[in-house]
Amino acid sequence: MLVVGFLTGLALVHESFRSKILYDEYVLQSTAYNLHFFRDNSAMVRGYEIQGVFLSTDSYVDKRPVFFSFLLSLVHDLAGFRPENVFVLNAVLCAATLALAWWLGWRLNGRKGALLAAGLLGTLPLFAQNASGSGMELLNLCMLLVVMNTAASWLEQSDETRLNAFVLALILFAQSRYESAAYVLPAAVVIGLGWWRARRVIVSWGVIVAPLLFVPVALLQKVISNNPIMWELRENQTSRFSAEYLAGNLKGAWQFFSSTGVTQANSLLLGLLGLLALLLVGGRILLGLRQPGFFSPLRQSLLLFGAGILSATGLIMFYYWAALNDPMAARFALPFHLLLVLAVVTVAAFLDRRWPVSWVALAAVGLFALGSSAPKQSYHFYSHLGNDEIAWERRFVASRPQGTKLVISNKSTLPWLIDRTPSILLERSRGVADRLAAQLGMPDFREILVTQGMRPTSRDGAYELAPDDRLPDWFELELLAERRFGTKLARISRLVAVHLPADFKASTPSQVTSGEAQAVAKPN
Repeated sequence: MLVVGFLTGLALVHESFRSKILYDEYVLQSTAYNLHFFRDNSAMVRGYEIQGVFLSTDSYVDKRPVFFSFLLSLVHDLAGFRPENVFVLNAVLCAATLALAWWLGWRLNGRKGALLAAGLLGTLPLFAQNASGSGMELLNLCMLLVVMNTAASWLEQSDETRLNAFVLALILFAQSRYESAAYVLPAAVVIGLGWWRARRVIVSWGVIVAPLLFVPVALLQKVISNNPIMWELRENQTSRFSAEYLAGNLKGAWQFFSSTGVTQANSLLLGLLGLLALLLVGGRILLGLRQPGFFSPLRQSLLLFGAGILSATGLIMFYYWAALNDPMAARFALPFHLLLVLAVVTVAAFLDRRWPVSWVALAAVGLFALGSSAPKQSYHFYSHLGNDEIAWERRFVASRPQGTKLVISNKSTLPWLIDRTPSILLERSRGVADRLAAQLGMPDFREILVTQGMRPTSRDGAYELAPDDRLPDWFELELLAERRFGTKLARISRLVAVHLPADFKASTPSQVTSGEAQAVAKPN
C-alpha cells in the first residue's frame, strides 16, 4: 500500500484543489448542499439568508446521476458542511481507485502486475487532473473497478452473497455517470454465465429488487430526452448524438492520444503500449477460443466489461461534445484508459513467461513519469478552463469586510450559492433594478458586488466591457479590483446607486425565475 499512497500523493500534489470542469462540478456540489441540509435531490437556483439561516429558495432536479452528490452529502453529514469536503472525497476515491487497480493487477500477474497497473494509472495526467478536482469521474472509474472485481468473484463462486454484492455494485455504478447504465448488458451476461457455471438459476433479493432500483435511472434519461434545454447544445445543433459528429470526434481523439506537448492530459506511453496490447489481446482471444480453460472467471469479467468500455467509448464518439482534445471533454476517456492499463498488464503477464516484460515496462513507466508526466502535471495547462477567474472572485469577496453580500454574477450563481452567498445573474439585475435600488437603503446586504468581464480592443492594451456584461448607465458602480486572465480582464465593482429612469419597467417574478433557471441549468 506504500506504492498506492505514493501514487495518490503524486496525483494530488501537482495541481491546486479546485473545480476543473466549468460549472458542471458546481452543480454536483449544489445538489449535495440540498441533500445535506434539506434531503432534497435538486440543485439550487436561488438562495438567501433569512434570519441568519441561508435557505435554498428555488431548485430543479439536475440531469446528473445522484451517487456522487449523495456521497458528498454524507461527508457533509459527518464532518459539517464545507465546500472543501468535495476535495477530501475525491482524494479518498483516488486512493481507492489506485488500490482497486493494484488488486486487479495482482490477480492478473502478482506483484509485477499490481505495480504496473497502479503505476500506469497513477502517472496518467488525466487521472491526476480529476483527482484534485470536484467532479464525479473518479467515482465512476472506482465503481467500474468494483463491478469488474465483484463480477469475477461471482463467476469464481456463484452464490447469493456474491451475486448480491455484484448487483449492488452495478446499481451504484449506474448512478455514477450518464453512460454507466449501458453496462447493464454485459452485467446480464455475467449473471447468466454464473448461472450456467452453477448449473442452476440463483435468484437473490438483489436480483429481485434490481429492476426497481434501475427505474430512477430510466426516468432521469426520459426527463433529459424530453427537455432539450438540458442537452446544452451549441448554436445550430439539434441533436445530442449524430453521425455528423463522428469525424470531428475521431480526429480529436487521435490528436489527444498522439499529443507530445503539455497542453493535453494524455500519457503517450500508455496510449502506445495500450493500443498495441489491445491488438495482441484481440488476437490472443481468437486463439484462446480453441483452448479449454483459457477464459478464466477473471478473464471473462474483464472481457465482458472491456467490451462494455469499447461500446460506451464508441457511443461517445457520436456525441456532440466529445472531441477528446477539448480539455472539457477529455474526462470521457478515463474508462478507456483503464482498459488500456488492463490490456498492458494482461499482455505483460503472458510475455513474462519468456522475457521480463513487466519489469521493463515498470522501468519505462518510471522514466516516463519523471521525463513527461510529472512536468506536464506541474504545468497543468489543460486545467485552466475558466475556474481560475471564479476562484479569484471568491477569494476577493471572502476578503471583504464581514457581513451579508449580494453578488451580481456575469457567469453563474452556483459558486456563490455553495458559499452561502446570495447571488443573481447580471442579466436578471437589469429587470429587478427597482428592487436593487430599494436594497441599497435596507440592512439586508452590507454591499452589493458586481462581476464583469472586459475584452481587448487594440494591441495597445485598450479594453472594453463585453456587450453581455454591460449595465445601463443609470447603474452607478465603484471599481474595486481588476485582474487579467489570458487576454481578458475580470473586474469586481460595488453597486453604489441605481438611478431609475422614468420609463423603467420591472420584470415579473415568473419571468425572472424562468430566465434564471434556464441560465443555471445550461452551464457551458
